[in-house]
Amino acid sequence: MSDMNTKSGTEAAVKIETTIVLAMASWSFTDTREALKAPVFGDTFNKVHGMGTRDISGSVAGYLATADTTGQDVLVAAFEAGTTVSGFRLYVDDDIYYTADGTDDIDGVYITSYNVSAAQNEIIPVEFNFEVSGSWTEV
Repeated sequence: MSDMNTKSGTEAAVKIETTIVLAMASWSFTDTREALKAPVFGDTFNKVHGMGTRDISGSVAGYLATADTTGQDVLVAAFEAGTTVSGFRLYVDDDIYYTADGTDDIDGVYITSYNVSAAQNEIIPVEFNFEVSGSWTEV
């Protein structure tokens, strides 16, 4: 992972290939891995034998763009069809992004929830939650 403690969030973006998906307000992703344990009767501590598979998920929040017929529509269509979003990229700045690397057929990003809400006299916020299948790579 890059040295994000020196990054500013102002250049972050979510793109499908090179097309910006939404005017983004915030993003997050979590990359966890469970320890593989084999506790034995009589021992007073766990024995860790390695690490399990990665579990990567995240969320993206921004603003609804009703004229956007490429970016947000691609995410909604993938959510409704239960398919991966081809070309999903989470940029942390102009140059560095994370993506499912596509080395396997299972690599991809699934949209797990889509939320839109509105209040009078405010622009409409939209949020997508996602999960990664396969490899998640920094480029």
